[in-house]
Amino acid sequence: MIKSFLLLLLFFNASFAIAQKSTAWYNHTLLDVKNLESSVDFYTKVFQVDTIPYPFPPSTQYIVKWLRVGEGIELHLSQWLNDTTKVISEIPSVPGHVGFVHLGFMVNSMDAFLKRLMQVSSDYKSGKYKHPIIERMPYGAKTIEIKDPDGNEIHVIEAMPANNSTNR
Repeated sequence: MIKSFLLLLLFFNASFAIAQKSTAWYNHTLLDVKNLESSVDFYTKVFQVDTIPYPFPPSTQYIVKWLRVGEGIELHLSQWLNDTTKVISEIPSVPGHVGFVHLGFMVNSMDAFLKRLMQVSSDYKSGKYKHPIIERMPYGAKTIEIKDPDGNEIHVIEAMPANNSTNR
């Protein structure tokens, strides 16, 4: 019992020390989507994230859902109401383009992730998007590129053991 308490105390002290090194850290990404319901469905099923309460009063211009991606990391999705001119058409990744390129997610098992993607994503089941090709990062981790229902690029990387990898 004392051993567990000391390990827990050491963990909190180390966490506090690490947290004090930086005065800023990553919190969230906001994506405007065409269909909020299908986008929330995609992210909750494919990445197994949880929805969290939206803390602001409802807007007459858009609807929003917040998703918890990790401890202190969120993905915010919004859909404009009654004004489709605010939806920006897909911009391909081309040299010289400045703006959103992709989201990045880590997974424990690429094989398990791909199995889940093919089971729960209607865009992948229907053939709208081709089955992702597994490639390798320079340090050996498996990696794929996929798309969400709005065509946003998502880079998925399989986590490697901490002693062999820079991607933790």
